[in-house]
Amino acid sequence: MKKLNAEMWDKVQYIFRNYYDGMIHCAVVYEGIVDQAVMRKAIRRVVDKIDVLHSSFIAGAIKPYWVVNDNYTDEEMLYVHDGEVSHEAMERILTNRVDYRGKLQFKATLLRNEERQRSVLCLVINHICLDGRDFIALVKTIVEAYRGICADPDFDPVVKCGSRSAKQIYRDLPEELRKKARILYRNVSRTNIKNAFPFGEQCDDDKPHIVRATLSADKMSALKARGKADGYTVNDIYLAAYFTAAAKACGFKPDTPCEITSMLDMRRYLNDHETEGFTNLTSYMPCKLAGGVGNSFRETLEHVAEALAPHKSNPLLGMAGLPLMKFGLTFPFFIATRLVKLGYSNPLFTMSNMGVLRSADFDLPEHKSLDAFFTGTIKYKPYIQIAATTFDGAATFTVCEKCTLEEKQAVRGFLDHFVAVLGDYADGKI
Repeated sequence: MKKLNAEMWDKVQYIFRNYYDGMIHCAVVYEGIVDQAVMRKAIRRVVDKIDVLHSSFIAGAIKPYWVVNDNYTDEEMLYVHDGEVSHEAMERILTNRVDYRGKLQFKATLLRNEERQRSVLCLVINHICLDGRDFIALVKTIVEAYRGICADPDFDPVVKCGSRSAKQIYRDLPEELRKKARILYRNVSRTNIKNAFPFGEQCDDDKPHIVRATLSADKMSALKARGKADGYTVNDIYLAAYFTAAAKACGFKPDTPCEITSMLDMRRYLNDHETEGFTNLTSYMPCKLAGGVGNSFRETLEHVAEALAPHKSNPLLGMAGLPLMKFGLTFPFFIATRLVKLGYSNPLFTMSNMGVLRSADFDLPEHKSLDAFFTGTIKYKPYIQIAATTFDGAATFTVCEKCTLEEKQAVRGFLDHFVAVLGDYADGKI
């Protein structure tokens, strides 16, 4: 029986399972009817080389680990549904969960509609295995395998399968910075701001939902151009719009303290910006507006820029807290679980900019990719997250939430307002 080490973020994602469903999701829309047999082979040949994707997570009381499984079938690589191709159909598939104790840590489904000549590749994957950046890399690898098999039925894809350890984060740092990073035992999750989205208590009527909104490529181009002229990054503008929409949804006064935490891709510290194997390599960047959002969007933008300035100038941004987490996980797992839960405060509002997608990276032979988006985990109340991806310049924003239908409408209003604020900034209205 082959076993794998449970890495630091594997353990942390498992411990955090009470805050969210632990799944990340993607959908790629294609022109025409994608060949299910070729797609199934492509997924199989990639997954065969990534042990963690065909392993079971064993949450042992002393030491968690993975048990590698080899008894899976080709049919389990890809499920096929012929019928409607719509957001509702995608949502039904993407809101399914994968059992971390199961033999596979993902579920791939191909939606197909002959009448509309559309196919959608939907993937749900356990966040224990990898983060959003490597999820995108995984889907690109599957696409490359599909292309290769079309050209040569015996094609053997190149798949990264090196170390999954979080220690590689220090690999390419200059020695002086590496020494400093290894002793940053500060807890950066602690906050005295407890203002949250106006959800009710968790209840039996809560169901998983994916709420989605888009901003056109033209609007995004205008937003970037105006942001550059004003001296703001896209993430600055996203956060300011998030604060603005949250303040309205929550009824915050202009001086009500509020905080949004952004997810950080820590591959920024690797020379080639790539991990050796598929894994999680993330951290956090809190943006705290202690004096509130202010009286206008411009004021909010200024407050965001001021709050983020110390972070942006920090040569070890995101490193603080990782040594403390690593230390806590050295104890027997049943003790480590309690220590992490006691010491960690899950952020109430989070933002995840998951990446820039290009159709050229997802196109299949004879099947052009028309759209694609990736989402974060489905949060449990009171936690909420906006995830963003751009596809050929157009942005998709998602909020994945387990809530009631009435609360879903509130989330819809919040996300629509967020996108409207971005559009108004792009148009020079605010």
